[in-house]
Amino acid sequence: MASKNFDKEYFSSGSYKNYKKEADRWVPHVAGKINKIIGDKAANILDIGCAHGYLIAELQDKYQHSVRGIDFSLYAVKKSEPSVRNKISQGDILNLPFKKNSFDVVISLDVINYLEDNKVSAAIKNLVDIAREYIFFGAIFKHAWTASQKWNPDKFRKSILSKKKYSEIFKKNGAKLAGSFDSENGGAILVFKK
Repeated sequence: MASKNFDKEYFSSGSYKNYKKEADRWVPHVAGKINKIIGDKAANILDIGCAHGYLIAELQDKYQHSVRGIDFSLYAVKKSEPSVRNKISQGDILNLPFKKNSFDVVISLDVINYLEDNKVSAAIKNLVDIAREYIFFGAIFKHAWTASQKWNPDKFRKSILSKKKYSEIFKKNGAKLAGSFDSENGGAILVFKK
């Protein structure tokens, strides 16, 4: 899939039509939950699929975590939040330039659905490999209303698996489901621990 698919048109349509407004609603909640789960210590955090970096900006600016971001979209990287712009680069979940255990926390929200089914396991293995402790994982899960192209259209979405299937893949790669919480954005975020 080409990076140009995730350009200005993509980030101004569908669920991204009012993305900044939506982010202002869910980001404080999700950042607060992540911070509470990982504890008061400053963590080294990577967000894969960070888009404009709203979540990592909150984790850095409010909670003083050390953050990095990767997004497939060059457009999103260029339009990222000023406080984290120099910490975000273009990248691909299937080809991460990091060594094992590089980050205390890895976040990947709503990225996996853009991969073909046969690439999901490799992507999850990459998430587990580079995380030292926690992985916060969000996706459009099978049987959720958000999986409907009618109610939540997205022409680039390719795979939709169940929470159970994702949990099995994480477990196979060395991370167990430790809990979940509501993302305040139409779905759940699964918390995996190594």
